[in-house]
Amino acid sequence: MIQRAPARLSLTALCALSACVLTACGGGGDDPSGGLGSVSGVLSGLEQGKSLVLQNNGGDDLALSANGAFAFAQPMALGASYAVTVKTQPAGQQCTVGQGTGTLAATSTNVRVDCVSAGAGFTLGGTVSGVPAGQAVVLTTAGGEDLAVAADGAFTFARPLANGASYSVTVKTAPAGSGCVVRNGSGVVAAAAVNTVAVRCAPLSTLPDGEWQHDRCQASAGGGLRDLWRLSSRSEGWTSVDVSVGTVSYPNGQCDGVGVATPGALSRTFWFQPQRSEFGAGLAVFWGNTQAFPYGHLLAPVWTRVALVRKANHLCLLDDPSTLSTFSTAASLEPVVTAAIAAGQCFSPR
Repeated sequence: MIQRAPARLSLTALCALSACVLTACGGGGDDPSGGLGSVSGVLSGLEQGKSLVLQNNGGDDLALSANGAFAFAQPMALGASYAVTVKTQPAGQQCTVGQGTGTLAATSTNVRVDCVSAGAGFTLGGTVSGVPAGQAVVLTTAGGEDLAVAADGAFTFARPLANGASYSVTVKTAPAGSGCVVRNGSGVVAAAAVNTVAVRCAPLSTLPDGEWQHDRCQASAGGGLRDLWRLSSRSEGWTSVDVSVGTVSYPNGQCDGVGVATPGALSRTFWFQPQRSEFGAGLAVFWGNTQAFPYGHLLAPVWTRVALVRKANHLCLLDDPSTLSTFSTAASLEPVVTAAIAAGQCFSPR
């Protein structure tokens, strides 16, 4: 028995999401607030007699020589994007920025800058898999530290983090032709080194076997759940992908940390007719008709037109015929898929 059905993206939802992306969910470019604000935060850990320089969006230098609250001098329009980085480190110390990017709102920003003595603090790292030979994936932290990883295995950023400091790891540059996704990429240092960040890369031109878990976390009695797809492909004159549906359970309602997979019984087989695929606009789109065989029932299989779309190693299932007629190219699907990913409606490698 299927506990959870694969997510379906209806035409109404897709069009609403697409419109939101295309119009920036705000209309014709006017500042709805009509106001200004400043980027602010708190500095901690700076040793007496030392100073550092922060920047916002690559400018508006702000020199700080004491712990406590700070604010950049240059006002910004509400709704504008900000990115706080460390331009100059204090002598003998390393400072990192937490919660340093976002969109300026009427409420105060909560940027955190934490400093530790060089060689002290806790390291930030994890593992990378799927890096093609001769290429590299470039990771970056919220504090602006980049790290190029050229082979599968463990990685560690050079800058230490203070206890209680916030961290966030994202993919700055994926290998050519690949998409990468980060798991366990953000959190707070809890008096120990962080080594649980997991980065997985895979070629965008394929539908790789393996486990894909839903981006949306669902609350459960014991914590949190994500839907799980286990893809197993084979070639029989055309491409066949078996999809086993299960769940990934977590001890907390945010689905943080390492979850426990519970695969379900084989529930559906996607039989792709030889139609077409397209690669462009940062997407790999696989169009085709599928048959869903209802296991345990002597019913005729039903043909359905679907598209499986990959972007940045996310996998989205589109099965609304009207949607597939309206958005018939990779370029036309790009804003729809981007919005669907942002809404947590797609899957990522586990």
